[in-house]
Amino acid sequence: MSDVGKLLTDPGLRRVRMRIFTAVVVVFTLVCSGSFGMEDVVSSSGPGFTILMIVLLPFVWSVPMALVASELGSAIPEGGGLFRWVRRGLGEYWSFQTGWWWTLSLYVDSAVYITLALGYIQSKWHFSDDWRWVFGIGLVAFFTFINIRGLDITGKALIVIQAIVMVPFVALVIVGFAKGTGNPISPFLPPGTSIFAATNLGLAIMMWMYSGYESMSTLAAEVENPQRLIPRAIMIAVPIVIVTYALTTMAAIMAAGKGNWVNMVSDASAGGAAVDFVRAGQIVGGAFLLWAMFASAIASNLGLYAGYLASGSRPSYQLSRDRLYPRFMGKAHKRWGTPWVAILIMGLVDAILVKGSFTTLIVIDVFLLMFSYIPIFIAAIVLRVREPHMPRPFRVPMPTWLLAIYVCFPIAIAVYALFSNGSDYLVGGLVGVVSGPIAYLIFKRIYKGTADNALEGSIVTPEGEPTTFAAEVEAQA
Repeated sequence: MSDVGKLLTDPGLRRVRMRIFTAVVVVFTLVCSGSFGMEDVVSSSGPGFTILMIVLLPFVWSVPMALVASELGSAIPEGGGLFRWVRRGLGEYWSFQTGWWWTLSLYVDSAVYITLALGYIQSKWHFSDDWRWVFGIGLVAFFTFINIRGLDITGKALIVIQAIVMVPFVALVIVGFAKGTGNPISPFLPPGTSIFAATNLGLAIMMWMYSGYESMSTLAAEVENPQRLIPRAIMIAVPIVIVTYALTTMAAIMAAGKGNWVNMVSDASAGGAAVDFVRAGQIVGGAFLLWAMFASAIASNLGLYAGYLASGSRPSYQLSRDRLYPRFMGKAHKRWGTPWVAILIMGLVDAILVKGSFTTLIVIDVFLLMFSYIPIFIAAIVLRVREPHMPRPFRVPMPTWLLAIYVCFPIAIAVYALFSNGSDYLVGGLVGVVSGPIAYLIFKRIYKGTADNALEGSIVTPEGEPTTFAAEVEAQA
C-alpha cells in the first residue's frame, strides 16, 4: 500500500463501542471532574460575582465551543478531531499550529493534574520531594498503561473515578445547604474591589475550568459512530457541568461559615482559617466527609490526567500520519489498536514535568489553549461559507452570520485573557506560541508534509463510510 493509502485508511486504530453514558462521563471528566480550584475564584472575585460568572460565562465562552465542536465533529468525524477541522477550513499550516499549541498545552496541563494530586497526598503524609516524584512516576506509568490498553478500559476507569469524585460532592451539597451558615451570593464583590479587578483575578481560572469540550473530538477514530455519539455527549454534559459548579461552590461557601469566604483557597493544607472543599466537608460533615472529599480531590485530578492523556496524545499520532511529525509517533499497537508511541511519549514527558511546581507548569497552559481555540472558531465559519452543503448531522441552530457574531465573544474573551494576567504569563505564553511556527518549518522540511487532495476533505462521510474520492485513491494505491 502506498503512503497515500496508509493515510486514507487507519487500520491500526481499533474502534470501540462506547455507550452514551460513558461518553458523557468522558466529556464531564475532560471539562469538570469536580469543582476543585473554584475556591480561589470565590476569595478573589467575591461570592456573588463568582456564582454569576459560573452561570453566565459558559454562554459566551464554553457553550460556543461546545456547539462548534459538536457541529464540526459531526461533519468531520476523523482522528485528530480539532486538528482535522482546522485543516479542512484553514489549511495545513494553521492546522499544524492548532495541533501543536493544543498538544503542548495538554502536555503541560496533564502534568499539572498529577502535580495537584501529589500535593494533596504529600500534605497528609509529609513524605520527601524525592518520594513525591517516585509516586508521581508510578501514577503516570499506571495511567499510561491503561490508555495504551484501550479506550474502552480508559472509559470504564473514568466511570469509577467520577463516582469517587462526585458522591462526596453530592453529600457536601446536601449537608452544606442544610447546616452551612455562609451566604453564597453576598457580598457580590470583595470590599474595595472593582468589577474589572475581580474579573482579572477570576477569569483565567474560570476559563480553564470551563475548557475542554473540544477534547473528545481527538478520539473520533477510536469510537463507533463518533459523528453522533460525541456531539450528543457534549450537549448532555454542558448543563451538568454548569449545575455542578454552581451547586458545589454555593455549598462550599455556606459550609465555610459566615464571612469566611475570604479565606477560601484551593489548598488549605497549611491550616489556620483557610478553607478548601476538603476543609468545608469537615466543617459540616466531620471526619468522614473530610476524608471523602480528600479522596475526591485526588480522584478528580487523576481522572483529569487519565482523560487528557488519552485526548492529548492523539493529535501527535495524526500529525505523524500526515507527515508533519516523526514517523514513529504514528504507530498503533498491533493488539490493542491504540497510538501507543504517542501515549508513551506524553507519559514520559509528564513523568519529568511532575517534578515541577503547579505555578511553573501553569504559566503557559491557558495561554496556549486560548491560541488554539481561535483557529477552531474561525474554521467553523469558513467551512459554513465555503462548504454550506457539507452534511452536518448536528448543526448549530443559527444562520452563519449569527454564528460568526456568537463566536466573536469567546475570541474576544481569549484575547482579553491573553493580555490581562501579567508579564510573566504573557512572555511565557508567547514563547510557547512562537515554538509553533518554528516547529512547523523544521518538521515540514524534514518530513515534507502532504499535499494529497484527499486530506483536504473528509475521508469519511458523517455516516462513517469512506468518501468516493478516498475510495478511488485507495483503489489506485
